[in-house]
Amino acid sequence: MTLALIVKIFIVLFLIAWTWLGGFLVVKYGALFGPHHDHRAETPGARSFGIAHIAAVWVGGFVLAVYFLFL
Repeated sequence: MTLALIVKIFIVLFLIAWTWLGGFLVVKYGALFGPHHDHRAETPGARSFGIAHIAAVWVGGFVLAVYFLFL
């Protein structure tokens, strides 16, 4: 096997795990991103920023992996 094929296999495995992680985050949305019971002063804006940051990192990681897969 060539090095390029090995790297592409690892990228595909990463994409499978990354997609599973994204699905897990969607399924556990309420528990992970809902209001925190011990920290009631947290604003909805702070939670929205956290969710937007997580989504941006997830999409960015996915796009980079697809880019390098087809490079």
